[in-house]
Amino acid sequence: MENLLPIILIVLVLILIFIGYQLNEVNKLNKQIIRKNKNLEIENSKIKSDNSKLIADNALFEINQLKFQLQPHALLGLLGNIKRISNRLNRGLDSLTETLEYILYKGNNNHLVSLKDEIKFIEDYLDLNELFVSQLNNVKRDFEKVDASSAYYSSPCIPHLITAYFIENAFKHGDKNHKDFLRVTVKLTNNDFELKIENQINSNIEVKKGGLGLKNMNKRLELLLSGRYRLDSYVMDQRYYSNLKIQLG
Repeated sequence: MENLLPIILIVLVLILIFIGYQLNEVNKLNKQIIRKNKNLEIENSKIKSDNSKLIADNALFEINQLKFQLQPHALLGLLGNIKRISNRLNRGLDSLTETLEYILYKGNNNHLVSLKDEIKFIEDYLDLNELFVSQLNNVKRDFEKVDASSAYYSSPCIPHLITAYFIENAFKHGDKNHKDFLRVTVKLTNNDFELKIENQINSNIEVKKGGLGLKNMNKRLELLLSGRYRLDSYVMDQRYYSNLKIQLG
């Protein structure tokens, strides 16, 4: 037994050496694996960075494409707006010319004009003022109850520019941004002429019962049509109403 003890010790030492060698190899292998993992992480990070840059470049390219596509539409939109403004200005210049001619040259003899001429003046005057109205559809005109076959339609019968005061007053004091800003109604039935003006009141402006323009208009009516007219005006629910009736015959 004593002769076997050195052999056993030698074997144990060899086993320990072998185990140590194996552990050292495992440790080396672990270090290699760790290095490879780090290298893989670095490569993954680089790939992610490259992918992010590629995505950003693609996004920028797509944005530029969309921008390029939008530019022609924007230009076409601007051209359309310019065209609409140009058409409105041309119409406004025509209306201004005809309005000035009507003011200066009509009604010089007996201060009376035909209903046909006064309606044309209303049309031109509204067209001119609509250049400064934000909503093109908030001015309503109603001439449906005008009897064009009446003798008074084409013959001088109403005071020249008698409608101007009411419409001018509406544009001066009314709320031009309101969806139902102004409504102008003209009627000619039998021997009666009627003008109705209804407009939304601007809440920032105090409504006055009458000024110099109203006094002058009443004076003209009294001088030209004494006893043959009736004028009413009132305010209700932030709207101003004027109603002028004239007995023509």
